Amino acid sequence: MGALGGLMAVVAAIVAWAVSKRLLEVEQCRDRKLEIAEVRAQAELVFALGAVLPKRVADEKWAIFLYNGSDKPLYDVYVESQRLDGSTRNYPLSLGAIPPGRFVVPSHPKYHWGSLVDLAQSPEPVDYLVRGKGAGMIVRVVFSDAARRKWELSNGTELRLLA
Repeated sequence: MGALGGLMAVVAAIVAWAVSKRLLEVEQCRDRKLEIAEVRAQAELVFALGAVLPKRVADEKWAIFLYNGSDKPLYDVYVESQRLDGSTRNYPLSLGAIPPGRFVVPSHPKYHWGSLVDLAQSPEPVDYLVRGKGAGMIVRVVFSDAARRKWELSNGTELRLLA
């Protein structure tokens, strides 16, 4: 009887160890997912679109719309875009920082791109290019989040952390 009780205690200890190990693995996996979500949180609130500013003259009507939905600034923003027909790449847009908010950068006949315009301060009408050829105007956006992690957004939806 004592041997049977000892064997059952060993089996119970093994089962308890296996269950404990599995629970630890589940918690570690959950913690990794939460950490990844926390790292990506600011970057997932950023996007860029091609835009038209209908009230501007022809040389300044094309624009890049930039959205930073987080409550922290972005740094070292670099945007690659192309013409609607995809035949020619536009001159890249490079900005040192973008605060939280909605912005447009209009084209400029002499300097390629104009100044950053805060749409909250200047409610200029903007037509967003989100369908057809217009959806492909923004090729790639590279930026650093507030923690200085560098991100790349390509094809409008593919976000990845750069090394």
